[in-house]
Amino acid sequence: MKRMSNLFIWGVILLVAPCSARCQFRVLPYLLPADADANYRLTWFTETAAPGCLAVWEDGGADTLVYTSSPLYAHELGYSALEESERENYPDMFAGTNWKHAVYLRGLVGETTYRYRVVQGQDTAHNTIRTAPETGKRTPIRFIAMADSETDPDGRKIYRSWPAGPQHEQSTGRPDTVKHYLLTETEGFIENLKQVRKSQPDFVLLAGDLVQGGGYQRAWDEFFFHTAGKFDDILGQVPLLPAIGNWENYGARNGGYAPEAIRLARAKYKAYFSLPPNGSASYQDCYYRVDYGPVTIITLDSSNGLPDSTDDDTNVNINVSTYPSDDLPDINPGSAQWEWAVSQLKDAHEAGQVIFVQFHHVPYSSGGHILPLTAEGSSGQAGVPMRKYTPIFKQYGVVAVICGHNEALEHSVVDGVHFWDVGIAGDGLGAPNDDVDPRRRNEYSQWSAHKHAKEYWDGNRLVEGGKHYGHLLVDVRPHEEGYTITMTPQYIFPVRSEEGRVQTVETRRYNHVVHAKFPND
Repeated sequence: MKRMSNLFIWGVILLVAPCSARCQFRVLPYLLPADADANYRLTWFTETAAPGCLAVWEDGGADTLVYTSSPLYAHELGYSALEESERENYPDMFAGTNWKHAVYLRGLVGETTYRYRVVQGQDTAHNTIRTAPETGKRTPIRFIAMADSETDPDGRKIYRSWPAGPQHEQSTGRPDTVKHYLLTETEGFIENLKQVRKSQPDFVLLAGDLVQGGGYQRAWDEFFFHTAGKFDDILGQVPLLPAIGNWENYGARNGGYAPEAIRLARAKYKAYFSLPPNGSASYQDCYYRVDYGPVTIITLDSSNGLPDSTDDDTNVNINVSTYPSDDLPDINPGSAQWEWAVSQLKDAHEAGQVIFVQFHHVPYSSGGHILPLTAEGSSGQAGVPMRKYTPIFKQYGVVAVICGHNEALEHSVVDGVHFWDVGIAGDGLGAPNDDVDPRRRNEYSQWSAHKHAKEYWDGNRLVEGGKHYGHLLVDVRPHEEGYTITMTPQYIFPVRSEEGRVQTVETRRYNHVVHAKFPND
């Protein structure tokens, strides 16, 4: 299939990369939430042990803060023997050494724009950040939610399967030649992040499956090429709040679900994402809370339930009895994670915060990962066990729950709580399975891109509709004694010529903008 127009468009994108392959930065500086005593945690990686120099100043002013980093060697992030043996096939692999630099930004004034630069040898990275408002302050907040970017170097050439959806009454029908999506995984994620940047969010939620295998180092390299590297450096100015997905528990080509491969996959995730403390040394960086003005985000780790391989479990491939570490939290009532979640929800609710929750395994959907592990035909990865949290979400006034897992866009409402599957960041584009398996019917579903955004084709041109890569735009605005919350699904639309070649892309909004109030009377 010829895609010359694509090669031209994406070639231009790659040529304007912010850091070349010769750059001393392995990963450009990126922002993570910090503890209550700091504004942010700025992290970057290099291939040498040389300290870096960070300067931070208020926009329009002189340097106000200067730091020297103390790099630590991140042995978890080395390439495997398999990856090293394939080095000649991947010219943008790094040397193999990983030095982590992390600096807490403290004492910055809230709701203020700052500039910063990091100097490493002859190379300089610079960006702009906007500090968060004081916790509880009634001010507008905007954030982006998405999941399932599942980066992998092979994504640069993979066009994913694209099951046809219902057709618009005026559609000529999808052409028989169109079996795969019109953009590669890499192209889709690049364009998605470009729109995220244009939306100017305060922060980004990424509800799991960041990479195509947490134990596969090149998948992590690819993720940061997109977010803090040569494709884009959006995380240099927009903080990321990540969650652990099933792929972050998987070694991929480096051992699959072998116990040691799972441990290494989780260790790589933690090496990249040092997150706010949760009071548990064993489960640090697995689940955490972030307050941003009037908004509270509770992030959970939905990787595993006990007993293993029962209807209380989310992944048949992960077993505590064989797992060689103590950093795998249980999801169920009475567990450390459960008790922590209840305490944080109660505290945020009593403080009047607008609460959102994120985790990976969506509990309500019509997709392929909804059947319990013990059900015939189960995928072996189930979201149903996470339904146990719904009553406490309702009790403590959670507005919305952000998930992924099915590589779909679907909205459900349960007891007034909104549940979103936003697994359309840049990988597959899954279709519901309830039409072939009634057990997968989602009685709480309000809308899905596959069913309700009907495809309107005019010959080889897709005029509108269909499921695409994208994200959820969330606006929280003060209103009278409470807040109005607007949740807008946005997507990247490939515009084709009459001959069927992709000429450009546009950002569009699905016709399912959801409005909610807090408190919900």
